[in-house]
Amino acid sequence: MTPRQRLRNAGQLCLHCLRNIAYYRASQAAIPLRGESQFWRTAENNFLDIAVLEWCKLFADQSAKHHWRKVVTDQDKFLSELLVKLSITEDIFNSHVKEMRTYRDKFIAHLDEQNVMQIPQLDIAINSCQFLYQWILRKESQNDTFYDAPADAEAFYNDHLSQGKEAYALRRLRH
Repeated sequence: MTPRQRLRNAGQLCLHCLRNIAYYRASQAAIPLRGESQFWRTAENNFLDIAVLEWCKLFADQSAKHHWRKVVTDQDKFLSELLVKLSITEDIFNSHVKEMRTYRDKFIAHLDEQNVMQIPQLDIAINSCQFLYQWILRKESQNDTFYDAPADAEAFYNDHLSQGKEAYALRRLRH
């Protein structure tokens, strides 16, 4: 895989994660329908699961092909600025990584013997994906790597959150 392909793939993973969190959050904001079909429940859970899987590829597995350390040139500066942007310490970020990995490992990849699923807190995931996406667009991109990509990750997230809310509102009208 060329460095350009790795950057594009990492950018796509950021966008996939953000889109799926937006749709999941839209589902959580929607008023549940009485007797709702299994389809909608499954879709909502899939949004969360895919978001966690994509985020883990970028932030939780250092050996993964698209981990941020493999696409960011100045890793120390990136981590420092990421933590400032998130207003957290490295220990808190590492705790979030552990939380996301636990959800992925215990409830997505395997169904272990835990009886209670702890859905990860998603604000850090959103903000870290937005930060990574903007970083690679502005500081890592070469030779027009992202010529066709959205320019702003936060706007991308907000647009998909709005689309998701609209879809859930239409579902309610049709029910």
